[in-house]
Order: sequence, then structure tokens, then C-alpha cells
Amino acid sequence: MRSYVFWLCFGLLFVLQGCVHATTQTTVVTSKSIELKQRYYQAKTTAPDGTVLAFTVYQPHLKPGQTAPLILHTHGFGLSRMKRPELSLYGFLLPTGQVAKTAWQKGYWVMSYDQRGHGDSQGKIRLTDPEKEAQDVITLMNWAEKNLPQLATNQHGVRTGMIGESYAGGVQYIASARDPRLQAIVPITTWYDIVNSLAPNGVPKSNWIGFLNLIGDWWNWNKFDPELKQAYLETQQGQLKASTYDFLKTHQASWFCDHAQAPQADALIIQGFRDILFPFNEGVKAAQCIQHAQHDVHLVGVQGGHLQPFAQHSPRGNTPFWYIGKTVSCGNQQKYNLQNIILDWFSQKLKDQTPAINLPELCVDQSPVTSLNDLNATQSYRLNKTWIAPTATQAVFVPIHTATQRSYITGAPQLSLQVETPSKVDPTLFISVAIKSKLTGKYEVLNDQTAPFNAARKQAYDQITQGITQLDKQHLTIELPSMNGRLNQGDTLGLLINTQSMYYQKIKQPKIETWISGHIVLPKFWSETASK
Repeated sequence: MRSYVFWLCFGLLFVLQGCVHATTQTTVVTSKSIELKQRYYQAKTTAPDGTVLAFTVYQPHLKPGQTAPLILHTHGFGLSRMKRPELSLYGFLLPTGQVAKTAWQKGYWVMSYDQRGHGDSQGKIRLTDPEKEAQDVITLMNWAEKNLPQLATNQHGVRTGMIGESYAGGVQYIASARDPRLQAIVPITTWYDIVNSLAPNGVPKSNWIGFLNLIGDWWNWNKFDPELKQAYLETQQGQLKASTYDFLKTHQASWFCDHAQAPQADALIIQGFRDILFPFNEGVKAAQCIQHAQHDVHLVGVQGGHLQPFAQHSPRGNTPFWYIGKTVSCGNQQKYNLQNIILDWFSQKLKDQTPAINLPELCVDQSPVTSLNDLNATQSYRLNKTWIAPTATQAVFVPIHTATQRSYITGAPQLSLQVETPSKVDPTLFISVAIKSKLTGKYEVLNDQTAPFNAARKQAYDQITQGITQLDKQHLTIELPSMNGRLNQGDTLGLLINTQSMYYQKIKQPKIETWISGHIVLPKFWSETASK
């Protein structure tokens, strides 16, 4: 944890340096069209509830008569805005800041803002409340229309795009559902269903939740709203409570999609397979929602995302707890630069330019899939009755499929499981999809992912979130984290089952012995020469 605090302090040093020379100004919009010089300045505005929001305006160079659309940029949880283009964490390191800065240099208005409870903005953190954090996006667009000259507009008002990762992604879906001015969004490694992300199948991710509390309510001292603090305390007891769900249920795109209020923007979604906090499943569901609402959507699958502190590592270590990489190779194995993809997306959607990049609907790194339908689980396999008694050093491998040729598999398996325990103990099983190598006999957990399964907690979760009461807790179905992997000829795909996990270290249980059986539905296996 000290290394993370040091990393944040290092970034904060540059943020503070950015405060030294930047001035605070307000631009008065005039009807006269003039040449605008490229510059940036600090500003503030007030939300309807009285909360003061701080932001940095990046004014592009515009000739007389020339207009420019607006891009909103915001930050991840616990961080702060791009306060200046160089000496700030986003200005010199994090990818979304690099995109925002390049967009400014290419002729976009850019506003990078502190979300409430962060940086120089006032207020308490409510974890993307539609009436607070999402309303703040609307407040900033209102300010832009009143104060920024030579804005590009359409029938809804200012033509606006938005970009941000993690916490800055979740707010984009909700703000877009509420305001049509937001017409092109780029949510990166964020949630569709925050409740299921934080407590999959009713089992809280205690490690990540504790970490978020550290950087949210301790790093930004005492910034959690009392309701959020109570939700955090409840999850520390090891289960999802109805009061926590009631607080969070509208803070997610899933609620809006389920209530016929899908995002109104076209979306370029970037999601990571190694993301332990918000797995690739979240991006798939968001893309399906937006597609169903008949808006343009592209989903890009990368290897990175949120990495469990001290358990996972980024390739180069420059951003130790989160990364997305710089390039992605997909479909026909053409390599794309991620920043170029994003800038091309904004040019297409906000400036009506012909796209320079022919990106497929689905672009997954090192995978032949090109359509959302390619991810569907369609192949059913029976799981023979297996005795599960893991030791402290050895999990139990349940084989499913042995490859007859080199092949790829991408998507989320659907697992129906029957658990029969001799004792009265209701075990929590941690289930990963793994490949057993024919050559070495070793196991490789695909994309570092695992899913918790506890029948009683799954029943309670379904009751709280869907009002569903399942009388037979021995037959339950869960969705496993999405996988993206390759099998060589003779390799065996299977389930690796354990009773402990480095991602759920607060769960302590006695030695578990149980029988499992059921079936699993997998996505299609693609041969190396697969073609559509």
C-alpha cells in the first residue's frame, strides 16, 4: 500500500506544480467571430445543489468563423483533473489525458474537470449518483454554452464528446442517458453493473473495496457521503445487503438500460480482460445495451484494466494498478494504435469526418472475433461429478475440452453448478477457467480471473437485485468472467477450483470437501484459420 501512496504522491506533486502559473478566467461569449489563440485557464461553476465544481478549459486555436466541438475529460477514482498539459499526472502519463491534450492541439475545446469530492471541487463522493455526479456533466455543458465562443452545435446544443477511465467511464453512460448533447463517449475500463462488479454473485471483493475506501475517503480525506460510508461498512461484513443495493442501484448503466433509458450517445468502449475490478463482461453488456438502443457502438478488448494491488502487475510497471497498453491487434490481425482509434472516433462523430480507421464492431486483442454475437456462449459441456477437496497449495482441475488443433476462445462461459456438501458448511468456491498444457502439464489461469460461488449468497443476491427466490440452491447458474485465450493442439481447457483466493482474502473457511456437478456453456472455439 505504501508504494501506491508514493505513486499518488508523485502524481500529486506534478498536479500541484500545475497550480503555480495557471490563471483563473471566465470568457464572455460574444457574437463576433475572431481568431482565438491556443491557451488554457482555470475556472469554476456551481451545480444546482450549490456544489462548486473546478475545471481547466483548454481553448484551441480557431480562425475567424471557425467552430470547434467540446470534449469533456475527467479522472479516475481518487485522482484529479488535468490541470495543465505537461506537469500533471494526466498531462504527462495517463492515456486519457494524452488523448484530451492531443484533441485540444487538433482543434477541440477541452474541459478537464474534478468530480465532486475530488481535487478542487467541493461536495461529497456519491459514486456516480445520477442526481449529483451525472448532473455535474450537464452543468459543465451548460457553462460551456454560456461561456465558450465559437462552439460547434447541432439541434441539441453544443456537440460534446467525453473520455475517461474507470470512475470517469461510469458517469458517461448515465450522463448520456440524461442529456442528448453528449453524442460521442469513450468509457474505458468501467462498469455497466457496479453492484455485480463489487460483489459478484453476492460475494464482496473485499480487497478492492478496501482499497477504494483508502484512496476515496482517506486520500481525499473524509469525502465519502454518509450513505456511501454505510454501504462500505456493510460490505465489510462479507455480504451484499439490501440497503447497499438500494443506494447503488441507479448508479449504473444497467439500471437505465433496464428502464428504457439507454445512453443516447454513440460509444467506443474499451475494456480489459485482466481487469479484476470491472471485467470484460461489463463492456459487453454496455455495448449490447447501446446497440439495442440503435446507436453506433464499437467494443475494444485489451489485456489490461484494473490490476489487484500487489497481486497483478502491468507489463512495464509505469502504472502499477491500471493499464490498457498502446496498441491492439484484432480480427485480421491488423494492429491499431488506441489513441489514434479514439481521436478518429471523435473526428467522425463530432466533426463529421470520414473515419480513417476501419474498426470492426468488436476488436479483441489477439482474437479472430469481430462481432458481439461471436462472444455468445453456445457450446454445452457436461461436468461429471467431481470430488472437490483442495489443499493449501493445490486446486482441483475439472477438464472440459481438449483441443484437436490450435484454436482461440473469447467470451464469458455460463456455469450451472450443483454443490453437494456432506457437512452443514456452505462453501465458497473460487472458480477460474484454465488451460492445462499438453507439453508441461502446468495450468494457466486465463486472464488472471476468478469467480466466487456460494449458493446461499447467490440466492440472497438474486433476491435483493431481481426479486427472484430460488428454492433449490443446489442448482444455480452464474456467468464467469470473460476469457480470451489460445489453446495449442492437445491442451485441455477446464475449471480450476479452489477454496481461497488472493482477490478475496477476507474470506476464511475451514477445509472444504464437497461434490460438484452440472454443465457449462462455452463460446465458440475458433481455429487459427477461422474466417467469417
